[in-house]
Amino acid sequence: MPRVTRESKVFVGNKEFRVDDLLKTIIYLPADSVNKFFTGIGLTIPRDLRIYVLRELLRERVAETRKSRLTLADELNYRLSWFAEFTETQLENLLIFYEDMELFKYYLEDLWVELFGYMLDKKVTPLDFKHLYDMSLSQVRSVGLELPDLKTYNRDIKYLFFDAPGKIDGLSPERIRPVLFKSSTLGEVRDFGLKYDVDVPRRLKKNELADIIIEELKERKEYTEDLEKQIKKMSVILMQRFAIDHDIKASTELKKEEIIEYVLSNAKETKESYYTPESKEVYEKEMDMLADEEKVSKQVPEHKQDLYRPQRPDVQYVQQSVDLTELIREVKLLRQSVEALAETVKKQEIKEEVVVEPKKAVEFEEKDALIINAAEFYGSSKSLKKAIKEESLEEKKMMEEETSQKKEKKEAKPKKEKGEKQPMSKTKKIILWVIVGLLSLVLIYLIYGIITYFAPGFLPAHQRWLNRIEIGDIGILDYYHNLIGTLGN
Repeated sequence: MPRVTRESKVFVGNKEFRVDDLLKTIIYLPADSVNKFFTGIGLTIPRDLRIYVLRELLRERVAETRKSRLTLADELNYRLSWFAEFTETQLENLLIFYEDMELFKYYLEDLWVELFGYMLDKKVTPLDFKHLYDMSLSQVRSVGLELPDLKTYNRDIKYLFFDAPGKIDGLSPERIRPVLFKSSTLGEVRDFGLKYDVDVPRRLKKNELADIIIEELKERKEYTEDLEKQIKKMSVILMQRFAIDHDIKASTELKKEEIIEYVLSNAKETKESYYTPESKEVYEKEMDMLADEEKVSKQVPEHKQDLYRPQRPDVQYVQQSVDLTELIREVKLLRQSVEALAETVKKQEIKEEVVVEPKKAVEFEEKDALIINAAEFYGSSKSLKKAIKEESLEEKKMMEEETSQKKEKKEAKPKKEKGEKQPMSKTKKIILWVIVGLLSLVLIYLIYGIITYFAPGFLPAHQRWLNRIEIGDIGILDYYHNLIGTLGN
């Protein structure tokens, strides 16, 4: 059966719906409603399904976190290095750690897409799908678009999921020991026990402490029956003192590995097949050692298990041998032509700017020479007055001619039309460009919203970024999708 996606269609009653349309209300179902529905149809789900969704969702966020802390040799960075081997409990706690409701919303959407695929594979009827959809519509009408509680949702639906035989929390006991020991805190390991209904005691009892000391003495070959009787008669304080004096690591406080063993020996998933590890070296394995063991285990044939394995289309890569020599030559010639054209245009612009109108030659009329000495004047006073008068008349005549020429040029210019617009100021141009830019962004948003409505997988990172802008507690892109859906109906 082909893998279900957001664009897939399923029958809900006698109507056909896109999965993406169903998600708009179903993700808001609380945990108790989800439990009630799946319990009612008698369907449980492989734990591997939820682990797959969580791991794929958190992979990018974990990579970003590790990159930002790359220079820090802190505990969190080391623990996240085990992300590929994380148990379901660790993945759930990591989702809570990021405390991002948008990320939680994407988790719910991805989880329900995989659940729909599993339900169709298990032949869940269209009437059951209709019942689920009606429950979600009723929830949204009564409460609104309110997501379930991030911190309790996964734990509240834990009984709907089951492990493959011989596994607990998605891993076998052999793998879960080093993973929890290396990448979990004491509190998280205790929480792992509570998830599987194992209440780990805070302290060891007196007889349990005595058994640890006696077991250590037997390994050292220092054990005697008299010594055993003596130890069992001691109080807890004396036992601890005895352990310290004999260099025996024993305390009433449970160690991390002891908590792990307590859970594995008491959880119903592993209780029947539980065995005590031969040495503590099983807790010291690193990631590369687990990878080597996995390769070896894959070579050994095992019985088939009903594991969740998401169906993905095979991608085929075809290598082509194409001679691109001629194409490269044409591109080079084209580039040279464009560069030459650009250089020609640039030179033409420079020439137009540099052109200067030639100055008009000043014509001098031939007149009687008038020789004036700055120190002396030879001649009568009448001749001096006559020369000065002629010079002033000549200057006046030249000024009148120059004025008349300017007037003629001014009248020769074409009059501006009444409707001719004045050039825009710099401020107006800036305002106009801002308005054009805003209108362009709105147009891009409208077109992108239509594209993502019909193709939700298109540029998911941009979808998440846009949904950070909220209108009435709903992302702006989801709001637009709902509007398009309303118009479509």
